[in-house]
Amino acid sequence: MEFNGTFLASIITFLVFVYLMNKVLYAPMAAIVAERKRVIDENYQKADELNQKTEAIETEVKEKIAEAKDDAREKYIEVLDGYKEQRANIIKTAQDSSKEELEASYAALENVSNEAKENLKSRMTDLANDIAEKVLGYRSEVEGFDNDKVNDILYH
Repeated sequence: MEFNGTFLASIITFLVFVYLMNKVLYAPMAAIVAERKRVIDENYQKADELNQKTEAIETEVKEKIAEAKDDAREKYIEVLDGYKEQRANIIKTAQDSSKEELEASYAALENVSNEAKENLKSRMTDLANDIAEKVLGYRSEVEGFDNDKVNDILYH
């Protein structure tokens, strides 16, 4: 192999070509690649930040939903307890009213019964004479009923 001027010119031409290609093609491409890598890294970083913010917001929303559910459950229980108390009061009032009405009815019935017994007691002599007349065929005056015996029979 021989080294002559053509070989040296070829080497110099090649080196100039490599230098020019580096300046014209490779350096701008490397800058573009580096810029793209920087943009992609920034985008990944922004995406990670947004993911973290999203997770924080999601956690906050879940906590607020849980709090809202707890508040709603507590309010529901309060309202339900209020209704139960109202229902108990209404039932108690109705029972008391019914009891009073029943006692009043018993008292009225007792009064009517006592009046009927007193009326019967006052007419007992007339009834006994009428019965004796029907049974015996003539009028006999029955007198002298024992009031204690009559009371014992009528009131017990």
